[in-house]
Amino acid sequence: MKSFIFHDKATAFPYPELCGTTPIEDLIVHLKNSGVTHIFLDSEKDYEGATACDFESARQQLGIGWLAAYSGCITRQSPAELRDLTQTLGADTGISLACSAKPWEHTTILTDGRGFVEKVEENPPPENTETNLCFSNLVWVATDEFDPDLPWGGRASAFLLPGYWKCPNSRENYLLTIHDLMCREVFPWPHLHIPDNGIILNSLIPGNIEIRGTLWVGNNCCIENGCILENCVILDGSTVGANSNLRNCLVMDGARIPRNTVQYDKYLSFPGDDNGRED
Repeated sequence: MKSFIFHDKATAFPYPELCGTTPIEDLIVHLKNSGVTHIFLDSEKDYEGATACDFESARQQLGIGWLAAYSGCITRQSPAELRDLTQTLGADTGISLACSAKPWEHTTILTDGRGFVEKVEENPPPENTETNLCFSNLVWVATDEFDPDLPWGGRASAFLLPGYWKCPNSRENYLLTIHDLMCREVFPWPHLHIPDNGIILNSLIPGNIEIRGTLWVGNNCCIENGCILENCVILDGSTVGANSNLRNCLVMDGARIPRNTVQYDKYLSFPGDDNGRED
């Protein structure tokens, strides 16, 4: 099985890394571990396991019967299952689908009773969203007329595939994806070095910090004495003031969280996003 990753068409990834990897690196590893033997990639940057070239140059080598993958997400969906479903239906292309709690942030796809695509809507209005089934970045291509800008064109089918999928391109999804990786809800490939306790510290922290759940602390961070941190991601260059109590927080890069800050509820929050950041 061959694959072409459309990297330049992906939503820009606004954060530095995900547990020591990036969405594009994780996608390459996932494809390799799913039986893809050769990966082409439209990126000027070289990535281990992929051959950099433009799509037109790769078309002849891909032939008919290959996987188009759009980077920018973390996925564990099976390319082989998508291929088999597409071939069984006899469609020109097979689109992977996944459920999303916020389908209006993605491209939703409706199919008929057989599985052929009937309607596609990009970022539909929340009040008019017809489905929570969204394009999850994989396409099996069985035609020589594939348009990467319109992968559901022609006689396209779409299938809900099992397996994890999330696009960490927003603050909320980034925080949730790191938590899923750290607590091993996402099956970690060998390139992800995640401790069993779900704690990764890239900066020194005092011994009297209480850690609950998962925790990611980035580079050049200052965590002061007496803090309680639960399911938090502290981005590079941030300071968390003494005796702060944070839960389910993404502390933005360069933020300065005042002493005795309490951000402790069941909802996600993003301290330092609008204030507390040094220019």
